[in-house]
Amino acid sequence: MPIPDAKKICLLRPSAIGDAVHALGLVNGLRRGYPDAHITWILQPVTYEMVMHQSSVDRFITFERNGGIRDWMALFRLLGKERFDLAVIPQASGKTSLITAMLRARVKLGFDYARSRDFHWLATNRHIPPRPMGHVQDQFFEFLDDLGIDKDPPVWNFQFTQQELDWKESFFNKAGSCVVGFVIASAHPEKDWPPERYAAVMDHATRAHGITPMIIGGPSAREKKIADAIRDMCSCRPIIALEKPIRRTMLQLAGCRLVVSPDTGPLHIAVALGTPVVGLYGYSDPRRCGPYMKFGDLLIDRYNEPGSGKAPVSRKTKPGRMGAITVEAVNEKIALGLRRYTDGTRAVYPV
Repeated sequence: MPIPDAKKICLLRPSAIGDAVHALGLVNGLRRGYPDAHITWILQPVTYEMVMHQSSVDRFITFERNGGIRDWMALFRLLGKERFDLAVIPQASGKTSLITAMLRARVKLGFDYARSRDFHWLATNRHIPPRPMGHVQDQFFEFLDDLGIDKDPPVWNFQFTQQELDWKESFFNKAGSCVVGFVIASAHPEKDWPPERYAAVMDHATRAHGITPMIIGGPSAREKKIADAIRDMCSCRPIIALEKPIRRTMLQLAGCRLVVSPDTGPLHIAVALGTPVVGLYGYSDPRRCGPYMKFGDLLIDRYNEPGSGKAPVSRKTKPGRMGAITVEAVNEKIALGLRRYTDGTRAVYPV
């Protein structure tokens, strides 16, 4: 199919933090393929904060997808004034299909029929070829393949202001030179690792490696409760950094020597920033949503049975499997990560 000539492009992906990382890799690829195009990205306010300084995007339109009728009407009025040559829609959901239907675009590029749901197929008019399920990031890059854009090497390149970098330097000057971050909670409790095991790992890593543990997360009451429980069980004194501005969380992830995390948005941010990650996977398939192309040697996979590497990648979740990850396994991966990746020569910014 001919590659569309596009001067105005719209990326529609109003989704969560982890997928915003994947979408950033896509939008940077679109910029590489269409260097002179005007690119608009429709996204949620929290994910806008993550990418607000990205030079690949000319215009952001923020939209709260769980907002009320006024939010929807304001978006529809705005989109009614716009016309795009190409709209890229790497998301199949009812709300996204509704926005897609309202977009005025000559080409609306979406998923193949097998991966379409909630009227996605009807709302789009060009579709990427079918492929077996793989990593979510590769699924985003399929749109670049369809447009004839080389996705290699993939680029995320989170961009920060000098003021933000100064804040990061000041923060880590106070925190110490060997900070290991621990992401303690995700949006789904079944993905989480038990607090008492985090406490045991933090104490061991402090004694064995002289690290400063830092608890990383958001400002929710649930995360605060978990952080307080871990702190009370620790012999060491972890830094509690439940920052509300997500860009501060990003800077903290960038400055860590190593991060330990379950399958959640901050894990994907850390990987994109180049920070080594010990990924804790039991609930979800790391072949689909694990660290992308990096730090596979630090991955702890209790989702897949030994020898099942040829089984199809799956969206199916497995409740109760996070408990199979032992303290000893995480201790071993932290030791490996500190030895292999944090020799003082790794640049965490820019990536």
